[in-house]
Amino acid sequence: MAESYDFLGDINTKKLWWSFKVYIIRIWELPSKFNEKEVQSIEMILQDSKGNRMIASIPKALVQKWSGLIIQFQMYAMNNFIVVKNTRIAQTIPSQWILTFSHRTTVNQIQEPSFPLEAFRFRTIVELLNADKILQSDLFDVIAEVVGKEDPRDLVTTKGKETKRMVIVLEDLEHNKIDCILFGKMVDQILPHLEDGTVEPVIVLLQFFKAIRWNGKTSLHSHFEVSKIHINSQLKEIETFKNRLLSDAPATTSVRISQISSQSKWSTVDELTQGPTWITGTIVAINAGKKDWYYKSCRNCPKKVDTPIGNRYECDKCGHTHGSAALRFKVEVMVYDGTGSISLLLWDREMVQLCGKRAEQIRDTEAEGDDEYPPTLNNIMDRKLLLKINVKSANIKQFDQIYTVMKICDDEEIIEKNTQSVLSAEPSTNTEGGCSNSVHVSADFNLKNDCDPEYNLDAMEESISSLKCKTPLKRTSNILKCGSQFVNETDEDGQLSTNKFSRK
Repeated sequence: MAESYDFLGDINTKKLWWSFKVYIIRIWELPSKFNEKEVQSIEMILQDSKGNRMIASIPKALVQKWSGLIIQFQMYAMNNFIVVKNTRIAQTIPSQWILTFSHRTTVNQIQEPSFPLEAFRFRTIVELLNADKILQSDLFDVIAEVVGKEDPRDLVTTKGKETKRMVIVLEDLEHNKIDCILFGKMVDQILPHLEDGTVEPVIVLLQFFKAIRWNGKTSLHSHFEVSKIHINSQLKEIETFKNRLLSDAPATTSVRISQISSQSKWSTVDELTQGPTWITGTIVAINAGKKDWYYKSCRNCPKKVDTPIGNRYECDKCGHTHGSAALRFKVEVMVYDGTGSISLLLWDREMVQLCGKRAEQIRDTEAEGDDEYPPTLNNIMDRKLLLKINVKSANIKQFDQIYTVMKICDDEEIIEKNTQSVLSAEPSTNTEGGCSNSVHVSADFNLKNDCDPEYNLDAMEESISSLKCKTPLKRTSNILKCGSQFVNETDEDGQLSTNKFSRK
């Protein structure tokens, strides 16, 4: 008598002993968010004979037992799962439940599959380009030929991790094209296939990628560890695509992959047209003293650590302990744009970019005055910059007048071209001595979180409970014409106002 199996679409929490016959559509290791060298869990996407899909997860305690034993695109009989509700914020596939492995879970490979494997759910390039709305939560598969490439370039994430970014151009059988952005290991994976002089077609199958529409242009992006790229593999879908491609086109010995120009200025130039969160201005003052231009942080994450426990620092956020704390920049500055001033907070990445040194280097090598910050910080004075700032609801509703800088651009050509478009064209009102009583930074701020995952500062926002400095300004550029009018009379702590000028 044939063994009966459950269907993934019937899963609920009322039953404990489930039995499935499924294909492994995708399997990957999920690193720990506190230590990337540790595996937090093994994640899988299962698919049954009806095409239903479900996420299965092997917890950290069982990773070593199952590591390397379950193979993608193979069929297995799986039994005895614990069903839990899917409460994850980042959804790989729309699924109400997650199947969790326990010590009683059994997995047996089926050598003769009883139904065919249909592993991919393709979207066409035309469909993506013409879509009225792009949902970034929607993950899908795409197959195409690589016809263009950009030189890879290095970048550093907000967590300080060094990685790579590369743009390739994909083309389908109808000659529709779309850009695809690859990061990290995928760049190293595809580079050997894109050597100069390649005449054979390079066919890629992108699995669980997403589309992003930016400045009216749609492109494909990988989505964390779930995404995978198959390059000239023996998959039947790639073989079919390649045969159709070669049958429709005459044989050629010309190079099939063209070099496209580097777009090193892409991120800033494109983002300038996306929203009102960019301002341009000159740093005219540093609001810092001897000890408040940096903070002590965990060496594993940006969380602030206050006092050592014994002779070691313990992080409340990630749990790591270290013999010494790291030093990271946290500098409040005043920026002037010709119509008024604003108080901004510069974090470690931006300060390193402007100063050329890390906080620890500066503190160890430079002498400090009685109440002065180190001289190297003066390198940021009188610098004209484009600054992308994060405007939170607290800045509007609770009148928090310190804004966090998310990204800076010091390219003079870009600044010159975009100064007028970034600043509000609205004329200054109620001016006195050339100064305005309001700051004109692009009309209406977007209170939503920044959509750029590379520059999300949520972790930073959690790290420091109080960002306000109460040290008077140490230096003010002569670009300000208001003199002593700059200080808000109502401030009892000596904290300088960021958008008002008193009228004496």
